[in-house]
Amino acid sequence: MKKIKFVLKIGALLSCVFLLSTCTIHPDNRSNSILLVAVISGHTDGGDAADFLESDVWENTDNTVLADVITASLEAKLKEPESIGLGPSYLNRINIHSYDVSYTYVDSNIDPSPGAPLTFTGRLSLQIDVDASVDLDFVVVRAQAKTVLPLLGIAGTETLQVVARITFYGEDIAGQPIEATGYLTIYFADYVDV
Repeated sequence: MKKIKFVLKIGALLSCVFLLSTCTIHPDNRSNSILLVAVISGHTDGGDAADFLESDVWENTDNTVLADVITASLEAKLKEPESIGLGPSYLNRINIHSYDVSYTYVDSNIDPSPGAPLTFTGRLSLQIDVDASVDLDFVVVRAQAKTVLPLLGIAGTETLQVVARITFYGEDIAGQPIEATGYLTIYFADYVDV
């Protein structure tokens, strides 16, 4: 009798383990992983780290324009962390393949208000394991955006403030889509080059 109870307990335990191990992906076809934008770091015109970006529309007297590169810290997590110690599956890893940057006009001392730069998409290739984080350097303002309005018209003491909405897109190894969004305030001006 004790052997029968023991076998039944083992059978029930194995059934539970099998059931839990097959629950890597939700039946509603969504990933069990989530992507988090932990920090987006910009910099001042002088190059010091900041939680905003001072973007120089003209880098020197030769009218050179450069793209603005910033850093995002991204993290991968499980939506529902495992409580019995099985841990994440390799299917929970996240591949990031692209990002969109759109700008919302906030304020300026330019009259009439010039609006904001155009939205653009960037491509990249990055993989993040669950419970890991990575720092990603990427372009948030393209050089060509500084050669057309509204950035082209900024001169002297004029400034243009926008908020950049940055959305990262990817999928887990099982092919389920994942995305995450962060924001950064950008101050466009013709900063004095020393």
